[in-house]
Amino acid sequence: MFRLLANSAPSRAVWGGVLAVALLASNSGCVNALALVSKMVLGDPKATSQFESSTGVNLKEKNSGIIIHCTAPLSVTEVAETLPSDAEGELVRRMKLKKMAIIDQNRVVEALDSHGGRYNTEVLMHDLPDARYLFEIRIERYSIREPHTPTMYHGRCQGTIVGYEFEGDPGDKPGSSSPRRMAQVFEREFNVEYPTGHPIPREQMSDSSFRKMFVGKLAQQLGNMFYDVTSKELL
Repeated sequence: MFRLLANSAPSRAVWGGVLAVALLASNSGCVNALALVSKMVLGDPKATSQFESSTGVNLKEKNSGIIIHCTAPLSVTEVAETLPSDAEGELVRRMKLKKMAIIDQNRVVEALDSHGGRYNTEVLMHDLPDARYLFEIRIERYSIREPHTPTMYHGRCQGTIVGYEFEGDPGDKPGSSSPRRMAQVFEREFNVEYPTGHPIPREQMSDSSFRKMFVGKLAQQLGNMFYDVTSKELL
């Protein structure tokens, strides 16, 4: 069977390309070329999300309702007032593109507003019965300027993701014999930096343009915590 496959014209072309790249890799010592050989033979494998690696649960396959809530301290919102909502919105958008079961943000707001408007995990757990997971994105530090060089853009954002699972029958109510309960199942720190190389001169773009670009990079790396990504998506 292998002999027939190897002798076919398409196979000869494929293996010829593989051998050519392998020869290039051996001559140049290029790791990227060896990675290309692997992709030609095996395709572009996906990197497992950090949540699945930690818990064994694939959030996309689980298809259970997910709530995303992003916060930042006053020290951050004083310089970037909309950062929490911008990062939350962009992360939710990316997760929806991955066909993940995100609870509509309007429903989250309505549930909280009906109980005074303050963030309350008990309210979310009991008023959104189709929610199974809650992820708090806790931004702790943020800046977009290179230290001591205000004319250069260099985004940095640090914080922690804490994940909870709502357990119990979604139909249960507080005070029943088997009420819903919340258990922490995940915690990871994040430290996002962009660009990873040389800073970007301020004259090349406005503050708002760089902030928008950096929020996209931040959401991309946060998303890698929740869903599998290919090597291309990691670039």
